[in-house]
Amino acid sequence: MMQLTRVTTRFVEQEDRFLVSADSRAGVVNLWLTQRLLKRLLPHLLTWVGQQEGEPTSVSRAESRPEGTVSPAAPAESTQTRQANRQLVAQHRKPVADVGPDQAVLTTLVHSLKFQPRGDVLQLIFELPDDVAVLQLKEEQARIWLGVLHKHWQQAQWPDIWPDWIKQAHRIRPKSPVSLVH
Repeated sequence: MMQLTRVTTRFVEQEDRFLVSADSRAGVVNLWLTQRLLKRLLPHLLTWVGQQEGEPTSVSRAESRPEGTVSPAAPAESTQTRQANRQLVAQHRKPVADVGPDQAVLTTLVHSLKFQPRGDVLQLIFELPDDVAVLQLKEEQARIWLGVLHKHWQQAQWPDIWPDWIKQAHRIRPKSPVSLVH
């Protein structure tokens, strides 16, 4: 089992995939993630970060309501605003140095992963050909990664699947410029 630590995520246009480069005890590991895999992961990741505040967050709250049901706007807006604010704070933390993909000891296409929430820590277990790589995230780290995924998802011009609160966090600009790369 490889424990992944510092992570850098990029979209590689020529591959039409995300490249996650991560430090591990064995050295740098490059994990290629497809749109299909990410579309399966994102709803779980978005829900998990919302639950860390004590309130569930889904990809689309409107989709979960029965047709014809009207929900009060104020509670949803306040939840959306809280989520956007928490996202904004996380994604504007001081960035750490990038992990360079060119020094990788392993490069592989990830076909499956396991999503294991454990209290206030989330484990993403990437199944590799001969091993597994584990990335542990606390809420703020997960939000930082979500911000990076969202930014590159827009760059990739993939179909929009993001909740309003994450879009709102990306529209808000802090008073001082900060990089979203982690």
